[in-house]
Amino acid sequence: MKTCNRLALCASILALAAVASAATAQPAAPAAPAAGALAADGHVDARLQLFHGHGGGGNSTFLVTKAGVILVDTKNMGEQQYKNLLDAIKTVTPQKVVYVFDTHHHADHTGNNEYFEKDGAKVIGQESMAEVFRTYTSTLAPHTPATPNVLFKAKDTVTLGGATATAYHWRGGHTGNDAVIYFPGVKVVAGGDLLDTRVPNYDAPFGGSLLGYSASLGDILKLDFDVAVPGHGDAPWTKAEVKAQKAKIDTLIERATALVKAGTPKDKFIDAINAKDEDLGWKLGGQFWAPQPRLDALYAELSK
Repeated sequence: MKTCNRLALCASILALAAVASAATAQPAAPAAPAAGALAADGHVDARLQLFHGHGGGGNSTFLVTKAGVILVDTKNMGEQQYKNLLDAIKTVTPQKVVYVFDTHHHADHTGNNEYFEKDGAKVIGQESMAEVFRTYTSTLAPHTPATPNVLFKAKDTVTLGGATATAYHWRGGHTGNDAVIYFPGVKVVAGGDLLDTRVPNYDAPFGGSLLGYSASLGDILKLDFDVAVPGHGDAPWTKAEVKAQKAKIDTLIERATALVKAGTPKDKFIDAINAKDEDLGWKLGGQFWAPQPRLDALYAELSK
């Protein structure tokens, strides 16, 4: 597998080419990318290409139709980041981005909402993002990302060029505004940071919940999909890998709950979990687990 230049600011992008049919015609072939531009690393299957770079935020996924592109997540903020993302899309299709879905509010997934909105795209996000963006700040962005210009509560479906994408919000998990995007025509689901190769991250101050995290993974598994796109990580997941992730989260919850019920002090809680969870491959701590508001919220929900 090729690896893009480390200066390329477009992390993993998964392009889902719509299957040719009477309803969905193949777009014209794009021009070859310029030297040094982000290029395809290889075909995952007939519908899916993986672009891999370094930096730039979370993964982005896009579906190509005869009437335009449906994009999931807009990466870290910045005009150059936006241009890099567009350039990567243009290596697959000359079509314009018509719809954008945000999987959650974090700036490494929503950073360029503003540019897509200015270009006429409908940017779709879960309704609580509007309230979050009243106060949200991030070290990943010089200012708060643009609020989606289309908001939904629990489910929203768009149809473009004969293809369909549906966003589901079941509950708080990674954040309180998680959206899972399902492409039924190609049996692909984009799970945002509910699917992540790193230590699981529940953003309790913004409605995240470890119990909700597990439940949402269960709801993802009810969808009919073959390929799952993680929020971070260089490769798509199989359904079996999503099941394995949920099993690990459930084991973590079971062990953490036992520690809470045993009266483990909060200042010893993370170390106690780590002593039991070496088999899970996670070292809990840092910004995802150590901050007191997150620890307090976890302790509270596991105490119920």
